[in-house]
Amino acid sequence: MPGFRTRYCFIPCLGVDSLNISILGVNCDSICLAHSILDENPLARITIYTEDAEAGFSEDPPKPLVLNDLLETISSDWYGTIPKSIDREYQSSVSSSWLVKALSIRLAERGANFLLHTHILEIDEDLQEIHFRGGGSISSGVHSYDELYDFR
Repeated sequence: MPGFRTRYCFIPCLGVDSLNISILGVNCDSICLAHSILDENPLARITIYTEDAEAGFSEDPPKPLVLNDLLETISSDWYGTIPKSIDREYQSSVSSSWLVKALSIRLAERGANFLLHTHILEIDEDLQEIHFRGGGSISSGVHSYDELYDFR
């Protein structure tokens, strides 16, 4: 089920609740969720895992959307520049891709970590760990999480 949460707990950090959030998959819903989490808890540590080479531009085209309709429903603080040449009035997968890219760039600026070209090998729900192998600066490893959301 896309977007499900498997575990939830708080870790005290200097008297403030801080969470390790793991999000699997990059799409408009997953990136908007990450922004929402950071709005509520700016100290949350968010890691997004995707097999894509670039956020927003997957081998599987995203569902088409009318960009202006969606921009009215999300905070303008969540996205940066979207090229003026991108169609804003008609349904388009290209518009969707550019929106996810703009949302992702802003999310990275807010401190989220993206692991691109990364394959999830195993999720251990009992230990709350993700085992992964990727092509980025962290080629493989195990990360702990407090909350896990799966949008694959």
